[in-house]
Amino acid sequence: MGKLLVGLLCSVILAHAQVDFQAPSDSVASNPEPRVLVEGASFRVLSVVLQHDLKVPLPQGGNDVIVVVLGEGVSLRSGSGGNFEKLGYGEVRFVDRAVHATLTHSGAELAQVLLVGLKQHWDAEIRPCVEPKACVHPVRVGGLEIGQSASLFTNGFVTAYRDRIGQGGTLSTSYYSRKGTHHLMLIALDDLPVSFDGKRQEMKRGQVFGSDADEVEIEADPKTEHPVEWVVIRVESQKN
Repeated sequence: MGKLLVGLLCSVILAHAQVDFQAPSDSVASNPEPRVLVEGASFRVLSVVLQHDLKVPLPQGGNDVIVVVLGEGVSLRSGSGGNFEKLGYGEVRFVDRAVHATLTHSGAELAQVLLVGLKQHWDAEIRPCVEPKACVHPVRVGGLEIGQSASLFTNGFVTAYRDRIGQGGTLSTSYYSRKGTHHLMLIALDDLPVSFDGKRQEMKRGQVFGSDADEVEIEADPKTEHPVEWVVIRVESQKN
């Protein structure tokens, strides 16, 4: 009898623990609350975690927003009359502050969406880079191509890049702007070490880091069998 009571008690405790474990997933699906990851003078970065089938207004807070998708099953609609565009892992889109956008998600897998809010607005139109020869530049060492740097869009003040390097490669760059002071937001699409003006950061997949560094160095672990990728958002402020 004593063994039976102990067994029943263990079953009740286990069932309660399983309900407590599943509860966060249900709350994520029904009401995804944006979480502030980074906030500074130029950027405010929010994270929204999506799961199951749902549709939510894009949290913009009156700002232009750059959407970075870290997962699958995500679609974006810019404006009430537009179509939903399906976005894959690592894809980036600009949403003007005047546009009321909507995010949707389908499927059981979690997807994280990063929303890079720009504290400053420029009236200049954002132009996507659509010509491969003009937009994608090879990264070479000793004549050997080890990666690529792709310009995604720009208006002369805001520019987005998606870059990658292969196994064991290193990319040293400035993301420099001759027009004025630049501010960078780097989003890691893979685990990778990054040095900002010599200060090393071990960045994890989905992590963001803001910097005004003049020199940025990114490495790909020799043990990594696939190229590592990241997104950089650069905004510029005019020289006085």
